[in-house]
Amino acid sequence: MADLLERLIIVCCHAIWLGGPSNGHDEAEWAVESFQSGETPTFIEHIKTGLKVSSEEPNSLLVFSGSSTLFVIQPATETTIRSNIYTLRQALARANNYFTYPVNPTHLIHDPYATESYQNILFPLIQFCSMTSRPPTHITIISEDFKRQRFLSLHVPAIRYPSDRVTFLGIDPPEEVTPRKELEEAEREKGFGMWAGDMYGWAEYIRGLREKRGWREEMEGEVLGPLGEEVREEVRRFMEWKGGDSGTQLYPGKLPWSQENF
Repeated sequence: MADLLERLIIVCCHAIWLGGPSNGHDEAEWAVESFQSGETPTFIEHIKTGLKVSSEEPNSLLVFSGSSTLFVIQPATETTIRSNIYTLRQALARANNYFTYPVNPTHLIHDPYATESYQNILFPLIQFCSMTSRPPTHITIISEDFKRQRFLSLHVPAIRYPSDRVTFLGIDPPEEVTPRKELEEAEREKGFGMWAGDMYGWAEYIRGLREKRGWREEMEGEVLGPLGEEVREEVRRFMEWKGGDSGTQLYPGKLPWSQENF
């Protein structure tokens, strides 16, 4: 499979389907935050969009990215819980017959580590490089549209993947469910507004958010483990970069997916 893969599709996942007879169409089957009430049809649309793009790009790897941020996971059960949660995401697609899109199920995987939007891009990118020993020729990111500038103006430049090789597909909840104005205000305060001065997520707010959602420093080794030794050290140095004194200085070192590799 790895020899056939060229493109990466990332579905940023924001809630957890727990399984059930409605195959995700009943919100009672989801674990969601209170502010996400009514938004599960939008999460399904994200999944469907990822499947659609995957069906149109048979040489792509589709990654459902996002950690089990609503759960406090005990170390003894962590691996099992993470695996089950993300297998359920793929199971939702499978239970709905992949929403009739002719995808290759072996090209669908999960990222069980990402706790926020920056990691939503970085960790699937690392997975792709681990599987193929090369960077993807193109990345499609699927998330809420109100986060578009956060991804394209902050995260993609921070990771130093070529911006002209990125497509962002944004789908927001309907206006009657969550008004766009509310989404934009929250993004200015706690989304783009926080990342703009802390592009690598080392300041107190974002670091604390990661920890609250279950991220621990030792997980870095699990994320990087499948990479070859030389590339692993390159990416490890990158993941330790804090953005210089300002928090906004782009990483100056070598990366397996930066422009010179294309």
